[in-house]
Amino acid sequence: MLSELQMEVLTALAEGYRAREGMKDRIRALNEWEIARRAGLTDVSYAEYFEHPSRDQVAQALSALQRVGLLSVWERGVRYDTFIPTAKGEAVIFSDSEESSTSAAATDGVANAGITSDPVVERLDEIIRLLRSLDAKLGGR
Repeated sequence: MLSELQMEVLTALAEGYRAREGMKDRIRALNEWEIARRAGLTDVSYAEYFEHPSRDQVAQALSALQRVGLLSVWERGVRYDTFIPTAKGEAVIFSDSEESSTSAAATDGVANAGITSDPVVERLDEIIRLLRSLDAKLGGR
């Protein structure tokens, strides 16, 4: 299960990313401060957030969500990193009742959040799952 904080952070990221649909990817990605503001976890300025106590909580939630493959780092920044939700992360937030098994599988991994895996392998696994899903929907042509 995702914690309340992790759910708030993931929701803010997924909704913010979706709201920027049609923009270039580098503009669609949200930085730590934007995510915290959208989630209602801070009301301090961009500069003040760098040393604000809430930043540690948000950073821990982002790290845990990344470890279980619900978001990925788009770009490492000097001040703040930027993030995008993965397809798995969006499914957790925007899932229909048909996709409840997908979201359950996505959140089950949070219990093992202490296990760090290779981000490249995680992305490749995500690509393979996506390709298999497309193949199944197209009837295995």
